[in-house]
Amino acid sequence: MSLLRYNVLMVYRLIDKLILCGLSVAALFLLFGEESGRYTIVQNNEFTVACVLGIVIALLVTEVFRNQYVSAGVLILAGAMSFLIPEASIAIPAGVYGLFSDSKMEAMLTKWHSQKNASKNDWSIASEKALWIKVILLAGACAVLVRSYLVLLIPVAALMAVKTVFMHRKEALLTEKFDAVRYDAQQTQRLKNEIANNVDMQIRNATLSERNRIAREIHDNVGHMLTRAVVQLQAISVINQDEKTKPYLESVSSTVNEAMTNIRRSVHELHDDSIDLSIGIHEVASAIKDRFDVTVSTSIESPVPNDVKNAILGIIKEGVTNISKHCNGKNVRLEVVENVTFWRVLVSDDGKCKVAEYSRPSDFAALEGEHGIGLYNINSRAVSVGGRTSIQSGPNGFHITVTIPKQGGKIK
Repeated sequence: MSLLRYNVLMVYRLIDKLILCGLSVAALFLLFGEESGRYTIVQNNEFTVACVLGIVIALLVTEVFRNQYVSAGVLILAGAMSFLIPEASIAIPAGVYGLFSDSKMEAMLTKWHSQKNASKNDWSIASEKALWIKVILLAGACAVLVRSYLVLLIPVAALMAVKTVFMHRKEALLTEKFDAVRYDAQQTQRLKNEIANNVDMQIRNATLSERNRIAREIHDNVGHMLTRAVVQLQAISVINQDEKTKPYLESVSSTVNEAMTNIRRSVHELHDDSIDLSIGIHEVASAIKDRFDVTVSTSIESPVPNDVKNAILGIIKEGVTNISKHCNGKNVRLEVVENVTFWRVLVSDDGKCKVAEYSRPSDFAALEGEHGIGLYNINSRAVSVGGRTSIQSGPNGFHITVTIPKQGGKIK
């Protein structure tokens, strides 16, 4: 952005210098004629071409070297040569323009704008020594050309230079202020989104907590009462001797057992719904954080079915248990990522171990024993929801990757 602004300023200066060059060349042709005391349209002096080139060189030098000493040198050199060659005085306006459009003048006007916008009075542009040197040189240029109409180009060149730098500095400061306001607006929107997300998360956590409480209340109260009713009905059935009431007791007992089954199912569903997968993964990770540097990464956008949720948590628990028993590394990564058609679960550590790879069903079938029951269980949980397991180990660590399809599909 700053480079673009500099290029814009350079274009403004070049336009000014083209105008100034045209006025100076016109003055050369009109003010130095020698035909019957009148001005001529064409200058026949042998210094004409050299003076035109001098103007161009002065304008280019002050543009390439935007330094007050270079501009002052061009101005003084043109003024000195004008005593020997009067036509050389037409380069003086070019020196004046360079003097009042250099980087020092730009810095002074930038500071003046900043002080003005901040309403500070502890600095004044008139206190700058460089400005007074420029004014003295400007007065000297006017004194040299006081007997020529070229003196009119001196204030014109100075005003054009100051106007261009002043307007560009003002434009740049306004642009910076606009950028700052836009950045503040973006930060405000980001904070607003974070607050909204935090509120949504609090509402979700409160909802999950309430579901868990309801499930616990049903299990502790209604479940226990129904269990007692079932036991009592069984006891009555044992001591009952009346054959007429026996069918009724069996019907009531069957109804109560069915109610008990439905209650258990509802409690489990409420409890499963109350489990937040991301929170559950962090809770599992907390068991090994005292021994390992654990990184947990979850990217889950849509609701996860309860069977998939339980399978993922079970896989991560088995993986963490395996790490706590066998890992000799320092870093552990737990990751659950939702893609368009599947969930991907990663349990990884950086411990050194023997080279091995398990991905086929026969590989996991061979693990069904005392030493591989954990890995076998991981694959069994993945298979139960239609997923696939891949395990790789070696000098770079132990990596468990499980892919679970969405909507009950199969991964080929």
